[in-house]
Amino acid sequence: MKRATAKTWKAILADSDNEALASIRSCMQSFGYDTERVRSPEAVVSALAGRTRAVVIASAALPELDAARLCRDVRGTARNAYVILLLEDNTAEAIELAFEAGADDVLPKPISEAELRARLNLATRVVALEDYRNRMHGEGALLAEISVNTTLHSRRYLEVELGRELDRARRFAHPVGLLLAQAQPGELDERMVRAYGELLCEHLRSRVDWVARYGERSFAVVLPETTLDGAARVALRLQSSLDGDAMRSVGLPSMLRTNIGVCAFDRAWTLDLPSPQSLLAGAEAQLVSATREGFGRIARGYPKAH
Repeated sequence: MKRATAKTWKAILADSDNEALASIRSCMQSFGYDTERVRSPEAVVSALAGRTRAVVIASAALPELDAARLCRDVRGTARNAYVILLLEDNTAEAIELAFEAGADDVLPKPISEAELRARLNLATRVVALEDYRNRMHGEGALLAEISVNTTLHSRRYLEVELGRELDRARRFAHPVGLLLAQAQPGELDERMVRAYGELLCEHLRSRVDWVARYGERSFAVVLPETTLDGAARVALRLQSSLDGDAMRSVGLPSMLRTNIGVCAFDRAWTLDLPSPQSLLAGAEAQLVSATREGFGRIARGYPKAH
């Protein structure tokens, strides 16, 4: 990480584990961060006053911590803040709970310097991207690769960023889930297709999951830190949420239903490491299987080994 970039950030560290905190603080300072240690969730928010860019690293085991409230208060205080929760319990359930609370990322203990550096690099990219999007939106510009008025991305963005997600998953042995969602039946014009994609975005984790155009009327939903089982649960939740009332609310026909193909790379599947293309092909095969069964169906499975 470039020192000049890090110095524009404030790092707030909150952990009751003195040894772990000292190690994190030493690493952060070596990266060029201005660090401050606090001892309570309330102190985290107070330390952010007047800041425009900040990274918060807080232990999920902090006494009296309400993770969802902390994430909400942090973002309400600092315009561009990135929240990383430290986990004592590095299980799929603990990771999913942290993201559901609103964390941007998680780090399991014990923390390595290389992993911390990688997560901070990701934090700077995400916040810089949001900065750019907000600035362009204020100027009324249209971006070719990133939709400003929605959180939808292009097919090209999908292919590039999915590769980066898989690289991180391989490096840190973390799962990545992928859904391909398609509205059926009937003809949809471009406005309707985009409205459907935007509706998908409303029912996903903010700043964690992301959606990109895949086909003429289908969207890829990328779910970081999500196993195949977790991705299947997200698919079920989406189907339940995207009912007739939800469709009508955005000007879509109420009879539309969502077919979803579910695929994932996770620790339960170690025969081969998928490429972005093979993961997408796996999800597409599951979508085809779901569509054969009718409307409003889900099919799941791992990508084929090479």
